[in-house]
Amino acid sequence: MLDRFAAFLDRHTRILLTTHENPDGDGVGASIALAAHLKAGGRKARIVVTPVLAENLRFLDPLGWIESFEPGGLHRDLAGWPDAWLLIDASEPHRMGPLFAAYETTKADRACLDHHLKDAPKGFDEEFTDPTASASTELVYDLLRPRIGGDLPPLMAQALYAGLVSDTGNFRHSNSTPKVHLAAADLIAQGVHPARTFNALYQTATPAKLRLFGRAMGGLQLRDGGRFAYVSVTRADLEACGASPEDLDELVEEPRRLKGVEVAALFSETTDGRAKVSLRSRERVDVNAVCRQFGGGGHRLASGAKASAPLETFMNQVEAAVLAQIHLDIV
Repeated sequence: MLDRFAAFLDRHTRILLTTHENPDGDGVGASIALAAHLKAGGRKARIVVTPVLAENLRFLDPLGWIESFEPGGLHRDLAGWPDAWLLIDASEPHRMGPLFAAYETTKADRACLDHHLKDAPKGFDEEFTDPTASASTELVYDLLRPRIGGDLPPLMAQALYAGLVSDTGNFRHSNSTPKVHLAAADLIAQGVHPARTFNALYQTATPAKLRLFGRAMGGLQLRDGGRFAYVSVTRADLEACGASPEDLDELVEEPRRLKGVEVAALFSETTDGRAKVSLRSRERVDVNAVCRQFGGGGHRLASGAKASAPLETFMNQVEAAVLAQIHLDIV
C-alpha cells in the first residue's frame, strides 16, 4: 500500500493536504510531516484545516504552514490549485466539513490516507488505508523512515511523535502496539522530548475548559448498572462557561475513569446545529459497530458519529444502541 502511495505522490507537483473537521494531533502531525517531505523534494504542498488549528497543536506548526479555511476569501479558488487533493486521517469526504464543497468541484486527483475501520472508501480516485496501523502518523512514518537517510528533520520527527501520542492516548490505548512503541523510541532517540510533547498537547487547559468539565461531570448519567456512563454539553453550556468546541477535547475520557464503566460517551451540539457523540470502550464493547449505525465510525474502541436530530433524541437513540451492543459483546 505504501509503495502505491509513494507512486501517487511522485506523480503530482501541487498537493493539497487536508484532514477531518476539527483536526486532531494525528491528522495535523501526519500533514506536517508529509508536507515537510514534499517541500524538501521540490514539490508544492499546502495544508488547509477547518475551522482552525487548536491552540494545543500550534507548536507543531512553527513555520506557519497551516491555513484556516476561508471559503469566501483566501480559499475562494482553492479547488483549482492542486493537481492532487489528499484527505489524511479520514476516509469519508464529508468529514472535511465546510471543505467538502470545494472538494466536490476540484479537478485534482483525489485520495485518502487513513487507518480507521471503514467499508471501501468512496469518493476518491485512489485510497490508501490500513486499519492495522495505530495512527495515520504511523503510516507516514513507515513511508518516510526508509526514504530519509540518517535522522529525520526535527520538525518532521516532532510532528510524527505528537501524532502517535495523540492517537494512542499517550500510549495508554489498545492500539499501542509494539510497532508503534518502537517508532516512538526511534523518534525519541532522534531528539524528540516526550515530556515537552505531553505538556504541549495536554497541559494547556484554560479556566473555561475546566469550568466546562465540571459543569458536564455534574450531569453525569449512569446506565445498565454503571456499565454505560455519559455526559452531555449543549451550546448553552459552552456559552455559560466561556468555552469553545475545542475545549471538549478529552472530556469523553472522564466518565471512562469510573470503575465498572465499559462504555463512556460525550454528547454535544455542533455549531451547525447537529448532534454529535464520541464513544470510548474500555476493552470489550465494539463502539465502532454502534457509530456505524448512525453513519459514523472510527476504531473498535473509539468512534464517533453525528446526526441531524435534536440532541435529546439522538442521545436516546445512541443509548439504546450502546446498551444493545453491551449485551451483545458482554452478556
